[in-house]
Order: sequence, then C-alpha cells, then structure tokens
Amino acid sequence: MKSIFHFSFLLVIFLSISCNRSNDYKNINGSALGTTYSIVVDANFDQIELKKSIDSIFNVINNSMSTYIDNSVISKVNSSINSDEVDLHFKNVFNKSKEIWFKSKGYFDPTIGSLVNLYGLGSDINYEQINESKIDSIKKFIGFDKVKLQDDIIIKENSNIFLDFNAIAKGYSVDIIKEFFLEKGLQNFLIEVGGEISVNGHTKKNKKWKIAIQNPIDLNKFYSYINLENMSLATSGNYRKFRIDPITGERYAHIVNPKTGLNSKNNILSVSVISSTCMEADAWATAVMSMDTQDALEIINNINDTEVLILTSQQSEITAFKSIGWDSITD
Repeated sequence: MKSIFHFSFLLVIFLSISCNRSNDYKNINGSALGTTYSIVVDANFDQIELKKSIDSIFNVINNSMSTYIDNSVISKVNSSINSDEVDLHFKNVFNKSKEIWFKSKGYFDPTIGSLVNLYGLGSDINYEQINESKIDSIKKFIGFDKVKLQDDIIIKENSNIFLDFNAIAKGYSVDIIKEFFLEKGLQNFLIEVGGEISVNGHTKKNKKWKIAIQNPIDLNKFYSYINLENMSLATSGNYRKFRIDPITGERYAHIVNPKTGLNSKNNILSVSVISSTCMEADAWATAVMSMDTQDALEIINNINDTEVLILTSQQSEITAFKSIGWDSITD
C-alpha cells in the first residue's frame, strides 16, 4: 500500500557514529511514508521493541494524513465539503500550516494538492497533457483561506478542494518520534525520515551531530558540513524529484508554485531550513523554493529559531544565500 510520500528525497546525509558508539547507541532503520528512515539513539531499550513503537507512530500518521489510503482522515476530508471530526495530529498539522501559509504570504499552501495531482506528482497520477487551460481550471480551488477548522471539523468552500500535507507531515512525524523519545527519558539521538532530520543531545564523543548537505550540482560531492544541536533540518530541491510528460517529454519538477500553478522556475537549486521543529523546517523548505530569494531571506530573518541556506545557480556555479543566524547556529 502506498503511503503519504511516494517519492523518496534525500538531500541531507547524517554522518553516523557507528565506529565509536557504545553498546547503548542503537541504529534503527526501516521504511515508512513512502521513503526510508534511519535513527541513531542512545537507549538501553530492546531494539526490536523500540522499532515497533516507531513503526506504530508512522502508522498513526499515515492513517491521519495519507492521501494514498482511502479511509484516512485526509482522504475523507478530500471527499466532501464538511468532514467528520478530525484527529489531533491532523489538527496540529492544519494549524501549523495555516500559520506558515500566512507568514509565507501564501507560498506554502496545502490546497495545492489538486495541482500536484495534475502534474502527476501526487496520489492521483495524471497521464494527460498539461496545458494552461487545465491549470486555470484548477487554480480556482487553490487557497488555504478557502478552508477552515471549526469545532474539530474541516469546512471547505468547494468539494473540489484537495488537501495535501506532503510538505509538512513527514517533518511532523519526526517531531512525534522526538517527543516519544523525550517522554521515555532518551536524550541523545538523531532521527532522519526521508532526509528530514532532528537531533537532540550529543554523539558518543559528546560532540554536536555532524550533518552533510549535498552539492545540488554534483551529487557525488557535499556542499558543506554543519554541526547541529537540539534543532531540526529539512532540505528541498528540484533536481531529483520530477515527472516526465509521456506525450510532450517535458520535465515537471515536484515543487509547484501555488501562486501561478506552474512548476517553480527560478535559479534556486535547493533550500535547507533549520528550525526548532522539523515540521516547520519541512514546510519552509518547500515554501522558499517558489519564493524570490531576497523576499524569503527577509521573512526568515524575522522568525525566531529559524534559519535558511539557499543554494542558487549563477552561470553554472553555486551561489549561497544565508539568513543572518545560519553560520552561528551551524558552527
């Protein structure tokens, strides 16, 4: 069964401490949400039981927000104007999405699901030729202001509005696992789900977690290494996830601009965002991909505990733009 994220995307690679970990540092790996996950945690719990708990968290998130599951909460929301009562996870993601939609001036918009499906990048795979008329017919259903949460029920202005939390739910799942670890008294860990990362505490050598950010032009190299402590990191880019139109041969990248309804066409190669929560980092990494670089920097510079690294292409060379606190928080 397909889950929330059909495409696996890994721009960020964590550097394992496998050569130096103690017996308490465990590696837990698996598949979830249409991608893979990898966790390093300092825990004296049984590894198999810990993995079962982690997989059960993914199952709960899937049943809430997977557009690939017919009876998930979000699928029921998408099939009608007024939904049944939604669960806590759905509400948490919806409310945070509303906040980021407002702060990003609409560049982060979960109602973009219909456009994502049109481009063949979502749960409803489309093989028809895409044209301006089809895009315009769908754009009237785009806009997070057309959806509201009232008394635990989602109300949509039109039944054709299709919600898709693909750009935030993966990060949210990382946050829920982090919360589970902290409740269990675990303090030192790295959680990675499809490239979205959250770290807490330190490595076995009592150092910050070292993260490599991939070079978006040469995939065999890393652009830089950063040190991360008690923060989350998410990266988005246009060069790995795409769909080829079988009729025209045109390449459609996975980032769709909710303002224009078009694939984002700018010189941004990748966006890495550090934030206090992974779902915020996840959402902002997607939003900034469609934004003007300077506008994005101005917005991020005014958000507490959030920093951004934007890698752009300038005459076949990488040019980096950083928010004010990026270097200090990754030192």
